[in-house]
Amino acid sequence: MSLLIAVLYACSSERKQWTKTSTISLEGITPIGLAESEGNIWISDGDHNRLLAIDKIGNIVQTLEEFERPMHIASDAGTVFIPEYGSDSIIKLQGETRSTLSIQDSLDAPAGVDVKGDEVAIADFYNHRILYANGDEWISFGEEGNKKGEFYYPTDVQLTADKIYVADAYNNRVQVFDKKGNFLQLIGVEDVMNAATGLFVSDSQVIVTDFEHDRVLVYDLDGTLEQIIEDLQKPTDVLVIDGALYIANYKGQNLEVYN
Repeated sequence: MSLLIAVLYACSSERKQWTKTSTISLEGITPIGLAESEGNIWISDGDHNRLLAIDKIGNIVQTLEEFERPMHIASDAGTVFIPEYGSDSIIKLQGETRSTLSIQDSLDAPAGVDVKGDEVAIADFYNHRILYANGDEWISFGEEGNKKGEFYYPTDVQLTADKIYVADAYNNRVQVFDKKGNFLQLIGVEDVMNAATGLFVSDSQVIVTDFEHDRVLVYDLDGTLEQIIEDLQKPTDVLVIDGALYIANYKGQNLEVYN
């Protein structure tokens, strides 16, 4: 009986691996950030100062120009939020109408943003910190360094129900905090990353791009490494939509799609 229980436990605890299904060519586009809004995938093309929306098979639906180096974008309730690295601001895009998000502080090259209802989190790249608002007030946490709770050029940020996940790019790790800015967890320290640039957090996984090593690392929420996706071309961001994983390949000018 004990052997049967062990076998059943092993089968139930084994996770399925992401498997590549297709490649979406983005010729002439250098993707940095990804977000989903109203059924389309939005892509920030920082090298060409523009945003593009494509459908899930790669047809371009919309192109918007004249941004100032858009980075890791986010979307919420039909609005796309664009951190402009070049203008030190967060742009709100509703349809084709642009406005600037009001922030009770100054930014220095924002590299990533996430929005969930009234909550906003911003990766403030050159200030080596995270700004977070819960709808009532803004807090700032972090400073330059490599200790727990310190950052060395944070590039992306993700909100969950009770946590804030940060791609701490050149400390080569992911850090996790509560919503008061208290440090909780390190992810990826043992895996020798080189530039953790983008991340996506689902209800069961933390997926992070390892830019210089041309790979994506997949962890469970406890920080256990589950899968390494290799043979990429300078991946910058990841996004999961309807059970499909999209990986932005900056150098390859494409999206790799996994199921």
